[in-house]
Amino acid sequence: MPHPTEAFRTRYRASVHPRYNPWLHAGFVLGYGLLCITLFWSTAHQIHPLEWLAIPLSLVFFNLCIYLVHRHLGHHKYALAKLFYARHTGDHHSFFTPGHMTYQSAKDWRVILFPAWLIILHSLAITLPAWWLLKQLNPNVAGLFAGCMILGYLLYEIFHACEHLHDTHPLARLPWIRQMRQLHALHHRRELMQGRNFNIVLPLMDYLFGTLHWEPATQEPNDSQERP
Repeated sequence: MPHPTEAFRTRYRASVHPRYNPWLHAGFVLGYGLLCITLFWSTAHQIHPLEWLAIPLSLVFFNLCIYLVHRHLGHHKYALAKLFYARHTGDHHSFFTPGHMTYQSAKDWRVILFPAWLIILHSLAITLPAWWLLKQLNPNVAGLFAGCMILGYLLYEIFHACEHLHDTHPLARLPWIRQMRQLHALHHRRELMQGRNFNIVLPLMDYLFGTLHWEPATQEPNDSQERP
């Protein structure tokens, strides 16, 4: 009898449209994101030393935003975000469970990456209006902030994908990614997913809000048979 996770993966993969192209998906998100960053940052000129602080502060702000979205909308069902909840808790957390944390092929990126249209929505409905409002106060800060809002999105996507790599992948062995992979693996435990380790790139907000949980990594035998 197949493991429940393997049974879910079989059903999920069968439901993916046969024309789905994971490389086009990832390439579009990366290309569109880099274009947006370039355009926003190109609006900044003769940046003063204090204005450069907009970069780290913006990334910390994005870290807070994605923490709150993940913690509250990703793991609690609200009418306005039921699609996100279903995709995250319903699909992602059923596809990846303890002992089954790695993907097998690029087509599994569909359950890791956000839908491609979401970065367009993020850039046009959230980042662009924020850029316009801040531009009235300080065009340089506005450009740096907006670019970092897209950069934070891309970092989330990249780190999240790395956190579902097989242990033997060179990227998975990098110290920072290795630590975040372990935190994310703990988050995928059923008893922890609603209350611990919501950050993906840097566990700053988990630390500040008291939701950080750490345990040493243990061998996951089922994953030894899954190689991307």
